[in-house]
Amino acid sequence: MLRLMLKLLDRLFLEHPREVGESYGRHLLAASAYGVRLLGAAGAAFVHALVPGVMKTTASDRVCAMADELRGRKQTALETRCAREGAYDPGL
Repeated sequence: MLRLMLKLLDRLFLEHPREVGESYGRHLLAASAYGVRLLGAAGAAFVHALVPGVMKTTASDRVCAMADELRGRKQTALETRCAREGAYDPGL
């Protein structure tokens, strides 16, 4: 029973940060930073909704920049999962 609980806790809290090369704490900070940035983009979108002549591309520019950053993290996670399963050869 204890082993099952530890495995579940590992899967929920540690597996994904490991996949992107981070500790739990580092992942918490990185994910929180993305959340704050998204809130800023949302704020810019609301301001633009109220006053269409301002912040015309601010929200979309920020979201696109974040998407570019996250693509790299996604690739790192994919490579880590594949390597762990023995399905990744960096020499190919």
